[in-house]
Formats: sequence, C-alpha cells, structure tokens
Amino acid sequence: MKLNSYLRNTIFSLTTIIFLISNFTAASCSAIPTPASRSPKATCRIEVDDAHISTSIQRNSGIRVIKVNAKSVCNVRQERVTLTLEIYKAGKFSNYLMHRSQTNPNSPKSSGLIVKIQDSKVLCINSRPSSYFGVVYSKALIQGKWQYAGNTRSVNVVKLNCGN
Repeated sequence: MKLNSYLRNTIFSLTTIIFLISNFTAASCSAIPTPASRSPKATCRIEVDDAHISTSIQRNSGIRVIKVNAKSVCNVRQERVTLTLEIYKAGKFSNYLMHRSQTNPNSPKSSGLIVKIQDSKVLCINSRPSSYFGVVYSKALIQGKWQYAGNTRSVNVVKLNCGN
C-alpha cells in the first residue's frame, strides 16, 4: 500500500514538473521578437542592418565586401552625434572585430533627425562561408543633454560566402 502511494506521488510530481517546464519553455520562445510582433519604435533610437555583400561595390569595382549600415534616428534634432559601428565575424569560441567606423561629431552630417554610417565594409579575401553581424552604439546631444545608446546588434547573424 505504501509503495502505491509513493509511486503515485512520484508520478504526480514528475508530471507537474514536466508541465511547468513545458509552459516555461513555450513562454520563453514566444518572447523572442519576430518581424511581425516587434514593439513600437522609440522616438530616438539607433538601428543597425544585417551584414550583406555589397552588390553595388561588386558591380562597380569587381571587389567583394561585407557591408553593414547603421543610423541614429530621432524625432527632435540631435547634435554632435558620435555613432560607432563595429562589424564582427562570428567565431566558434569568440567573435572577431573586423572593422570599426565612427561619425565625426564636429561634422555637419553628425547633426539632424537622422545620422547615418553607410561606408563600413570588410574586404572578402576568399569565398569560404563565414557569419557576420554589426553592433552600433552612440552618444548625442539632444535638447541640451547628452544621451547615450548602448550596444545594439544586428537582428540576424548572417552567413555569407566571404572569408577573411
């Protein structure tokens, strides 16, 4: 009699644990943002595109490069923006910084509603598949106060036929 009671309690406990784990896993997976369910965009934000092979540079010069674009967007004027973009190659044990570029806060192009970096690139040395992503962060003077935006990573780590 005691054995049946013990067995029944054990099975009930295991079933409860499995139920809780499956619900936790389902809730965790549903929290991952997808393009259709993204939250509304902030009034001031930084954005970084996914890495891609530049077709225009390849067409015009015959050179293959990985390119990543980034921008700082605000609904009010931002001034003296220092927008920093880093391109990384994803590694097995570590990620490798391949290129860093930055806007000049003293340039007229570093003020306004939108400040962009569109010339960050990494030369492809061979056609071996490698994965790349961008990280952007910034500092800007907005309505007389310094504002900082922390690291924002590309949505996707993209595998491209471009080795280094």
